[in-house]
Amino acid sequence: MFDILIKGGTIVDGTGNKACKSDIAIKGKIISEVAPTINSKASKTIHAKNKIISPGFIDIHSHADLSIHYNNHDELLKPLVMQGITTFVGGNCGFSTAFVPEENRDLCMSYLEGLSCQSVKDQVDWHTPAEFMEKIEKGGILLNMALLAGHGSLRVGAAGAANRLLSSDEQKNLERYLEESMEMGCLGLSTGLQYFPGSQSDTKELIKLGKVLKKYGGIFTSHLRSYSHTLDRAIDEVCEVGRQNDIRIEISHLYFQPYAKGFSAIVKGAVQLGSFIYNNLHIPIPIEKALIPMLKLIEKARDEGIDVHFDMVPTSQGFTELIAFLPPYASEGGKIKMLERLKDNSFRKKMLYDIENTEPEWPHRQGATWSFNYIKITGWNGLRVMTVTKEKNKWMEGKTFPEIGSVLRKQPLDVICDLLIDENGYVMVFHTPTRPDDPFTARSMWEGFKHPLSMPVTDTILMGIGRPSHVFYDCYPRFISTFVKERHLLSLEEAIRKATSFPGMVMGIKKRGSIEKGNFADLVIFDLDDLGTQANFYNPTVFPSGIEWVFINGKGVVSEGKFQKDILNGDVLKRGA
Repeated sequence: MFDILIKGGTIVDGTGNKACKSDIAIKGKIISEVAPTINSKASKTIHAKNKIISPGFIDIHSHADLSIHYNNHDELLKPLVMQGITTFVGGNCGFSTAFVPEENRDLCMSYLEGLSCQSVKDQVDWHTPAEFMEKIEKGGILLNMALLAGHGSLRVGAAGAANRLLSSDEQKNLERYLEESMEMGCLGLSTGLQYFPGSQSDTKELIKLGKVLKKYGGIFTSHLRSYSHTLDRAIDEVCEVGRQNDIRIEISHLYFQPYAKGFSAIVKGAVQLGSFIYNNLHIPIPIEKALIPMLKLIEKARDEGIDVHFDMVPTSQGFTELIAFLPPYASEGGKIKMLERLKDNSFRKKMLYDIENTEPEWPHRQGATWSFNYIKITGWNGLRVMTVTKEKNKWMEGKTFPEIGSVLRKQPLDVICDLLIDENGYVMVFHTPTRPDDPFTARSMWEGFKHPLSMPVTDTILMGIGRPSHVFYDCYPRFISTFVKERHLLSLEEAIRKATSFPGMVMGIKKRGSIEKGNFADLVIFDLDDLGTQANFYNPTVFPSGIEWVFINGKGVVSEGKFQKDILNGDVLKRGA
């Protein structure tokens, strides 16, 4: 007798195979049988006629590890399973919640607080990934979790908040920390090369870490140094790590921000004008073609034998910590020293000059010429407040810094510095070159999402505070609805492959991501006709329509469209397990 029998549904198995009608039987955590007709008895039978059954979505670029250890994590991360996610990979962009060693411990925790937007000292009672995973397993977990070791966290542990290249002893400590993290079950290494201290590394440092990954079959993922006019150099850098070590490479949340040295105002104006023409005159400006040269670079690397892939977030606005948009030298020595510097008017004047006048160069590391000076590239209106912690500042969420400055009668940089000081550095921002939810900006990503090497991700940061991104609620329904139902740029089978077996294969996650006998029963049942989202920048906390059932290891976490509380049936997934 089976535990669950799903009858009459249309299976899209995750591999790209053509959809077919079949029944599925589940026993315990496992898919016990898949066949055109299963007549055996079951404790529960679900009739799925006219519904799609797919594997659970695997989100390989998430920061859900920042909140997975909280007692109420199931409520915080509810938006993930409500959109069909059954597995996430945390520890991305160089931020590793699981690694907080005794050495430089306070600095490591301060580094994590940038994305957490709150103090973590009372929460963090572990030191290593092994201790973190054990804590999560003991407490129970809503959905499956795998982890990457974060380069930034490991680097702070090895060298503190060093605004320079590492010494040979520091490099050895960094490699030792990575080796220990891999031994403890991490899938690979993530880097955040736009962020301090990842920005202070060079390619040689990364290649040496790649040698450790080679030993364990680990993956190297990267939030690149730049996503603008030096994007080609940034892609070449991480591909070189793959080339030198023959390891898998994952480029994180790929997009392209136009910029031309010496002509920044012209480029900004052209982007704004293009948005106006596209949205108001409805002229289909093919902005998506701008990404094609970068996709060809990735294809060239594949032709040369580099196992490289990339992920993308289906939204018109990115998001990250506000500190990332200041010159890297502002962060030297850690957050406390940075906040003291920001009080100094002469230091502010230096930053203002560098932001507005110094041309971004390659590499990202030195002085004021960092590669991704986003404010110079898009202007001061390119950032909007996402998260603050103090009630008196909540009115700022969703607004640009010039808008806030007009109310407070301050210049935008003074607003930024004063807000960071007032909030103890706990400020997250959205970034977009035009306006929130701009269809013109969204179109720029079409070629990437169509590409066979891409996959959708959420980049989730769900801490229960601030204005979340809509993709934390609707990433996968939005992806399928946009590219399958509305634009007809992908078949349903290919879209599901990109969200299930493909990311599972890239990350080395076994027995998940496809529907076949013997695999874990991570499944989503949805109504394709009804699948969609009403969430947007201004009203992000809206659950998608069409998701009817979500099974995690054989348990229905979403049942008939409703979240089922207190079902903590996820597993901690470890390298090699």
